[in-house]
Amino acid sequence: SISAGEILKGYFKAEYEIKDKGFFNPVTTADYASNEYIEHELRNKFPDYGWLSEETVDSDDRLSKERVWVVDPLDGTKEFIEGVPQFVVSIALVENGKPVLGVLHNPLTGETFTAASGLGAQLNGEPIQASLTTKLADAVIYNSRSETRRGEWQPFNGHFKALLPIGSVAYKLGLVAANKAERFATL
Repeated sequence: SISAGEILKGYFKAEYEIKDKGFFNPVTTADYASNEYIEHELRNKFPDYGWLSEETVDSDDRLSKERVWVVDPLDGTKEFIEGVPQFVVSIALVENGKPVLGVLHNPLTGETFTAASGLGAQLNGEPIQASLTTKLADAVIYNSRSETRRGEWQPFNGHFKALLPIGSVAYKLGLVAANKAERFATL
């Protein structure tokens, strides 16, 4: 995922094409370039594994595979387009329907989140653990930048220690796993 991150870094704030996959669901040349690199690398090294990616047409072939790569080559495309460094390459390995490995890499901040079944999670090689805070009044909550822009979180001001809009769902989940905030919530 670090090499795919370098591909994204090369496109960041450079020229690339933006298309629309659906209602405000953009996709860029960078998404496709990252996806192509990851797919080439993983499928060549693990030819018997299945493949499921946000940027590849799905195939029923993966359903018969014991192990399947699940990839989002650029989670946080809107942030990428806006020049906000809150996006990641997201790669997971699922074995017999259960996740066993996960990697998130933010190429601009240099953060690499990893987790493996039975081995715990790490941020840049250091062990991490999610917050144990249970009181929402003491919790920092990461929320959607889009929902915040639309004013949807206004009624909740004062209910939490802080509401912080962050891009990329996968990035927010990695940050919460690393105890940078207590929760991620979306309306």
